[in-house]
Amino acid sequence: MAAVGMFQHLRNYASAGVFSAVVGLISFPVLTRNLSVAEYGIVGLITSSLTLCIAVGKLGVQHAVIRFFAQIKNGNIDFTVGQMNSTVSMIFFSFASSATLLWLVCGFFVLPAVLQYENIPSLFLLASFIVFIRLLGSGVMNFLRAQQRSADVAISQSIARFLNLTLILLVLFAADLNPWTVIACLMVAESLGVFYAAWQYRPDFQFRLKDVSLKLGKAMLIYGLPLMMLESLGLVLRLSDRYLIEALLGVSALGQYSASYNLTSYIDIIILAALMQAVKPAYMQMWESQGKEPTQQFLSDGFRMYMVVGIPFIAMFSITSPYLLGFLAGDKYSPGTVIIPYVAISFWLEGAMHFLAAGLYIFKNTKLLMLWSLVATVTNLALNVLLIPRFGITGAAIVTIISYVIFMAGVTGSAFRYVTFPVRLKAPAIMLLASVVIFALLSVIDLHSDLANFLCKGAFGTAVLLLLMWFVDAGVRQWSSDKLLARTRWV
Repeated sequence: MAAVGMFQHLRNYASAGVFSAVVGLISFPVLTRNLSVAEYGIVGLITSSLTLCIAVGKLGVQHAVIRFFAQIKNGNIDFTVGQMNSTVSMIFFSFASSATLLWLVCGFFVLPAVLQYENIPSLFLLASFIVFIRLLGSGVMNFLRAQQRSADVAISQSIARFLNLTLILLVLFAADLNPWTVIACLMVAESLGVFYAAWQYRPDFQFRLKDVSLKLGKAMLIYGLPLMMLESLGLVLRLSDRYLIEALLGVSALGQYSASYNLTSYIDIIILAALMQAVKPAYMQMWESQGKEPTQQFLSDGFRMYMVVGIPFIAMFSITSPYLLGFLAGDKYSPGTVIIPYVAISFWLEGAMHFLAAGLYIFKNTKLLMLWSLVATVTNLALNVLLIPRFGITGAAIVTIISYVIFMAGVTGSAFRYVTFPVRLKAPAIMLLASVVIFALLSVIDLHSDLANFLCKGAFGTAVLLLLMWFVDAGVRQWSSDKLLARTRWV
């Protein structure tokens, strides 16, 4: 039953991710074709910097909301839901104010001295409203996640994505797009998405000043601070290469790199975000209510399925997405497509950590997560400085994989000291071999059209790998049979 419930939440989050990806694919050519390569690169830099600032600003308390709520719900800790509501609300208001101030200082006094692009301060001023809104709403969003109200979270995310696209199209019809109007559209859309989440949580919201607990706040910060460092270092790992590319190779190279990276990041939007939002609350609730063995089985089954499905998905994405980028954005971004397979693999490695690191999250030993993230980030920065001047954007993408392999190895060894689970490799190994063969065969075929290459290679490769997946994995066969039986009964 717990696994079924988790897959329902995973479906909700993944559905929001698919919707966001579709919206993103519509907005992608609108932005790439109506902004210059330099302007597109700066918009990507601003939005990536927003993600980093917001991650730092939350200080990891969003993760603590999910962990401590599971304990409070099951009566395993001496705090009430009312105390948690009041404490988290006060914390996130303070975080929103502080992070917004930090953002403005960076935008007005730090970055103009090191970046080539003009008008950075005005863009940072406009984006400061997004920092405040997103941080203020983070507490509400994570209470909904902790309650496993995945549908409400998914709708909130979808509202923000849809409104952002709608506003961009309206601006395009009325005037020319530029970085300022793109950021303004994002600000309005994010505000309305957060408002929807707050409205849905309204019946459960409680705030009384006397319920603000310093003891609870301290405990949540102790748990969350290393995770903030983990998330922030992870974002630095993915963001630092953009600053170095802009400084060493120029704004045009940054734009080409950003276009391919942003297209590949739909893996994060569709899959990794769904995993993060569904898997962690599920195994934490399971650990608190059912104990060790069911949690171990859940993690083992989930990770095997992630490998069996994820490996061929990454292969097919790497084959088809360069053609999709060419079709959507035009030839001016094609030099950046060389990085797509490397970045896609790095996202797959990042997703694997949601299962492999479970022991550290459950036992609240988040300092080890921070330690290995620091090791990976320092490695990333050092190698980027060495390889970007020599190998260009390809060097930056390869360094990303190396960094995630180091992080994955260190965290897995540490987490398995607390919670181990069987890692079954037979079916994933077969799918890996088949995916490599399909990738190699399709890479040498050229149909002389981006659209034809995308459709024909995508259809053939996907059909072959899906058929093989059905043969090699019993879980996939069982899932297919259950779905077919349910459909037959419905008919």
